Amino acid sequence: MAWFGSKKVAPVEVEAAVEETAPALPEPPAPNAAGLRTMQDHTDYLLGLVEPLPPFGMGLLEAWGQVSCEDLTSLVDVPAHSTALVDGYAVRVADLTDLAGEPAETLQLDSGAARLPVGAVRAVHVGDRLPPGATAVLPDVYCAREGELVRVFERVRDGEYVRSAGEHLAAGTCLLHEGDSLDERGIGLLASAGIDKVFVRPRPRVVVVGSGEGLVEPGRSLADGQSIDANSFLIAAAARAAGAQVFHAVVGTNDRAELERVITDQLIRADLVISTTGGRREDYEAMVEAMTGLGLVDSAQVAMTPGRTQTFGLIGEDHIPMIMLPGNPVSAYVSFQAFGWPLIRKLAGGDPSRRQLRGIATAGMRSLEGQTHLLRAHVEAESGIHRVTPVSRPHALSELAEANALVILDESTASVRAGQSVHYWPLG
Repeated sequence: MAWFGSKKVAPVEVEAAVEETAPALPEPPAPNAAGLRTMQDHTDYLLGLVEPLPPFGMGLLEAWGQVSCEDLTSLVDVPAHSTALVDGYAVRVADLTDLAGEPAETLQLDSGAARLPVGAVRAVHVGDRLPPGATAVLPDVYCAREGELVRVFERVRDGEYVRSAGEHLAAGTCLLHEGDSLDERGIGLLASAGIDKVFVRPRPRVVVVGSGEGLVEPGRSLADGQSIDANSFLIAAAARAAGAQVFHAVVGTNDRAELERVITDQLIRADLVISTTGGRREDYEAMVEAMTGLGLVDSAQVAMTPGRTQTFGLIGEDHIPMIMLPGNPVSAYVSFQAFGWPLIRKLAGGDPSRRQLRGIATAGMRSLEGQTHLLRAHVEAESGIHRVTPVSRPHALSELAEANALVILDESTASVRAGQSVHYWPLG
């Protein structure tokens, strides 16, 4: 008999190897029959990849232009006290009739500061606070002072010639709703209601990076092979007009390591990064490579003119959204209005949908069926009618400077004749 039995070894549980899935963006929308992504599908896809910024309390003036994250109600009555609307005498209306129901001929003039005594009146001027106990104001023309008495010629009703406490705003009245933007008039209203801070989403911080070999900022002398960067200034100003806090950098190289370094350095202060280039294909491709090295990237051919090629990414450890605009100035600007503007609005907690207006074309316009065409135009109001005139100039930035609208010809529109109605986005 064996002194020791065979040692029983507990079975070793082998964990099934977990296959790690490489991070990736959500499945993009399917292309149309032509292999292109519709502009609306691309917009919806990008908006689905960002969330509004978290809100915090902010002083009234700092909150200008921001979106409220709460319903705001008045903390006080406005006015806080009942006041006189005319010069005259504060009176208790019941004292204008004697015990027999006959009109009182005279009332005692009171000059105290406490509650109005029964059977007395007290002199008041426009805007004076009514003393406790008074229910109306007897205008000067309704009475006459005779020493320490006031002779009454006509009577008044309760509340007559009085601005009642809370008549303009009663405590608890809703002033602004969640989702409303705070303009100067709303801020004045909140201040009048005793509110000094509001719970709002911050202004999105947008970093605009202009890049390209030999690109330099305006004001510097140009050497051979160099060109002035206008696109990043154009887009930075457009982002500011959309409500963003804008930071700006220009990188005069296509070196991938340098581009990655600059973008990485900017992420600490960015809620959104927007890339513009000098317009050459090499500039665009270099930035796409840099974006691919820093995060998850979606490149799409969008059924729109101008701005067909669109690139988007979630960059860095915090997955900061980044959009890359085409190099042509018109294409870059139109792409910003189509995709950058809604992203800024979404980050700010506002409505990302563009307001479309309708006007009358003054000239014919042509497009390609199956694509959304965004045409530069100048709109003038005449007798209540918005007349829309297409703008075309050899110099792209001169064309944009003259335009104040983008006409939208959808996928089903091949042409518009003069006199037909068109829809457009107002700019500015």
